[in-house]
Amino acid sequence: MASRSDTELLTEHFGYPPVSLLDQIINTLNALAEKALSSIESGLLNAPPTALGFRPPKYPSSSSQPYDAVTAHRQEVESGVHALETLLFASIDRDFDLFEIVVMRNVLTVSQRDLDWVVLKHYEGLDFSEMGDGISVEGVNELRRRMQSSLRLKTMLEAEKARNEGLLKEMRRLVGGGGIKIEGEKVEEGGKGKAFGFLLKELGLQGDKETPITTTGRFGVSQLEGLRGLSRELRGVMKELGKGEEDEEEEEEKDEQKDWRRERLEYIEGATRKHLENVRGLELGENGEVKGDEEDADVVIVGGGKGKKRFVSGGDGNNGGIKEVENLEKVVEILGIETPGKGKGREEEEGDAMDES
Repeated sequence: MASRSDTELLTEHFGYPPVSLLDQIINTLNALAEKALSSIESGLLNAPPTALGFRPPKYPSSSSQPYDAVTAHRQEVESGVHALETLLFASIDRDFDLFEIVVMRNVLTVSQRDLDWVVLKHYEGLDFSEMGDGISVEGVNELRRRMQSSLRLKTMLEAEKARNEGLLKEMRRLVGGGGIKIEGEKVEEGGKGKAFGFLLKELGLQGDKETPITTTGRFGVSQLEGLRGLSRELRGVMKELGKGEEDEEEEEEKDEQKDWRRERLEYIEGATRKHLENVRGLELGENGEVKGDEEDADVVIVGGGKGKKRFVSGGDGNNGGIKEVENLEKVVEILGIETPGKGKGREEEEGDAMDES
C-alpha cells in the first residue's frame, strides 16, 4: 500500500484521492453487471415457457392441482437470476479487491527515495528554507488576543456610529434638514416649525473670502431674531421648572416636619405606657384602657392621640396613683400631646414650642 505521504502527494497532483479512481472503476463495472442481469432476466421472461422446457404433462393426474406453465416459468427465471446476481457480484468484489491492492502498491505510488525530489507545479518558486519552527502556543494565543481586540474595537465603533447617526438625525430634525440628502431618509424642505431652522436661512447674504468680516457680521445679525425667540422660550421653561422644584422642596420639608412630630409623640406615648405597665403593674389594652373591671382599677391613662380614652378609679382608688397620673398628664400637656377634652387648637398653639424644644 502507498504510504500516507505518498497518498497526499498524489492527491495534490491529481486533485482527488487515488482510491476514488479505483472506486469509480468498480462502480462502473457494477452498473454494467446490473444492466446485463436485467437484460438476461427480461429476455428469459419474454421467451415462451415451452422454449425453456415448461410444458404441461401429457397425462395429468386427477388428484393433483392443474399444472400452470406460465407461473412455473416466471418463478424459475426469477430465482435463477437472483442466484446469478449473488454469484456475479461476490466474484466482482473479490477480484477487484485484489485489483485495488495491486494498483495501489505498484501503479499509483511514488518510491520513498524519489519523494523528496518531487516538486509539484503549484510549489514551483516557493522557498521553505526560511520557515521558522512552525506554529506555537504563544503565537496562537497572540493571534487570539488580536482577534478579540479587533472584535471589541468593531463593537465600540458600531456603537459610536449608532450614536453619531442618532445625533445627526436629531440635528437634522432641529435645523429642518437643510437640503442634506441621506439615503433611506426623507428630506424635509423649508424647515418650518424647526427650532434651529433659522440657521439655514441665508437672508440675502452674498459674500466671498475677500470680505469675511462683513459676511460674518451680517450672518450674526440675521440670527439675532431667532436667538431671541429661543431665549424667550427657555425663560418660560426655566420658570416652570423652578416652580416645580420649589413645590417639591416645600412638600418634602412638610413631610419631614410631620414625621418628626409623629415620631416624638409616639416615643412619649410608648415611654408612658412602659412606665405604667412596668412600675405601676397595670395591664393596658390596645387603646390604653385597663383590662378587667374599671371599678377595681386604681388608674388608667392614655397620653394622647385621637379616639383614645381616659379612666380614673371611682371607688377605693389609690390617691398616690391618681396624683402620679395627674403629674404625668401635666407632663404630656407641657410636651404638647393632645389629651381628651382638648381640641386641635391646643396642639396648633403649642406646635411652635415643640419645634423650638
